Amino acid sequence: MQKKKNFIKILSFLSIIFLVVVVACSSKKKQVVAEVGDEKIYLDDYEKQYMKTVNNLDSAKNSDMEQRKEFLDLLVKFRLKVKDARDRGLLESEDIQKDLKQYQENFLTSFLIDKEIVEPEIKELYDKKEYEVRASHILINLPQSGYSPEDSIKAFQKAADAIKKLNDGVAFEEVAAEFSDDMSAKQNGGDLYYFTAGMTVPEFEDAIFKMNKGEYTKEPIRTQFGLHIVKLTDKKKRNEGIKASHILIQDKKDSLGVVIDSLGTYEKAKEVLARIKNGEDFSKVAIEVSEDPGSAQKGGDLGFFDRRRMVQPFDSVAFSLKEGEISDLVRTPFGWHIIKVTDIKPYSSFDKQKESLKSEFKKGPVFKADYTKFLEKSKKEMDFRISEEGLSFLVSKFDSSKPVSALNIDSLISQDERSKIVASFKGGEIKISDVITYLSVNRESSGSLANQATITKIINGAADIPVLYQVALKENIENDPEYIAQMTEYENGLLSFKVDQEELWRKIKITQEDMQKYYEANSGKYAFTDSGKVKTKDFEEVKSEISNTLQQEKFTEMEKAYVDNLRSKYPVKVNETILIEAFKE
Repeated sequence: MQKKKNFIKILSFLSIIFLVVVVACSSKKKQVVAEVGDEKIYLDDYEKQYMKTVNNLDSAKNSDMEQRKEFLDLLVKFRLKVKDARDRGLLESEDIQKDLKQYQENFLTSFLIDKEIVEPEIKELYDKKEYEVRASHILINLPQSGYSPEDSIKAFQKAADAIKKLNDGVAFEEVAAEFSDDMSAKQNGGDLYYFTAGMTVPEFEDAIFKMNKGEYTKEPIRTQFGLHIVKLTDKKKRNEGIKASHILIQDKKDSLGVVIDSLGTYEKAKEVLARIKNGEDFSKVAIEVSEDPGSAQKGGDLGFFDRRRMVQPFDSVAFSLKEGEISDLVRTPFGWHIIKVTDIKPYSSFDKQKESLKSEFKKGPVFKADYTKFLEKSKKEMDFRISEEGLSFLVSKFDSSKPVSALNIDSLISQDERSKIVASFKGGEIKISDVITYLSVNRESSGSLANQATITKIINGAADIPVLYQVALKENIENDPEYIAQMTEYENGLLSFKVDQEELWRKIKITQEDMQKYYEANSGKYAFTDSGKVKTKDFEEVKSEISNTLQQEKFTEMEKAYVDNLRSKYPVKVNETILIEAFKE
């Protein structure tokens, strides 16, 4: 009964916490920082746009009110231009529609890939990266390819012998020193130190993150590097970095680099540590005695850094300290250090890391494999087929003894022949012109001989984006709210640019007389010293620079008048006081 009551209390508490978070998030969507005509700019929108300019949450949090007001003014100015452009029907102009169509074809497929492949994977990556692990391994060399059956048998037997010794109770460090083909194992017992998800090959990572502390693999893990026997020695929650200061007492070395008077250095470091322990200000002592030229005058401040950025003894101690805590003496190859952690950056939310996780994941091998599988599945669903007639035609046109890069396609294929179909799928077809376009931007096959296998691969490559585009249409991606929001943002950017071109830049006229007057009034700007004499650059030398300066000045002047007029057309209300709440969790 008591357990049930405790459970209800915990559930109630969690419900309150959840409610607070939801209210906090939704309140930002309701707080209006500005109104432009009948449109509202919410605090949530303001934060997202601001983050795109600084791309750093810490910078955003540390921004002062003046910076925040300045950005709000820019955002209001942008919205005014976009609203005016939309009301004038500029979105329907031929050049914008052409640009939008081209962008949509690329973005629609990119959005599909993110939704179907990337986002499901990065959530798992995010959950893994919340932890850091420390592992040791025994590596048995076995190449990815080109090895004989005897090589494989020998490698697996060696791995089995190593695992048997571990099962018999022999320390992992000893077995690593004896069996591992990783040369560093003799010194470190196979220790790989701390790392997190995304830093190792997938097979290795998957095994590690499923293990419990102290466990080792009972079967070898196969990777591109060979066979691994792995032991998980630690696993704990991680942060995104720490900010630390240090005082360095350097080793004294002779002309050959040999350390001399190590005892004297140690005694000096002990004295400095005693001063810190007795309450002296860390930064003042660092300025006075630290022998690190890069940080001493900054009070020893090293700024923020991630795990594995510093040498291991320093890193190990620094990441074990709490905020405000000071270490004992730490020995590294540079000398003796006293470390103070001044700030710890907590692991941030999934939304804040989403874009960086996407970028990281797309560079890795898992994405490439998943993308290939999705592409194959999509082509099968869309009944993609290469035309035998079209393929034969291309084969007959190309010299299979030459690489693709050596082909002069313009002389080999006429304009009429470029409309010939080489592949088809539900909702579309691939013509020779598409293949030529693909080859102009994709160099992957340029070094391959222009034979039937290579041409087949090229046709397949030319079909990738068109097939995915049809899949995106079939999946109704165009009606996805996030897709619509991002397309609208792109439209707004095009409209603002078009307004600037039509209303401002094209109307700016700078005459020879304007530039000459500016030169005469500001000749001092173009003075320089040559052989001890002050000279002035000729007008012709600085004419282009003056033109740019005057154009920018004229643009600023005309933009102000244009925007002031828009403010009359679309009344603007600003609530700057709400900006105080920006970037709070």
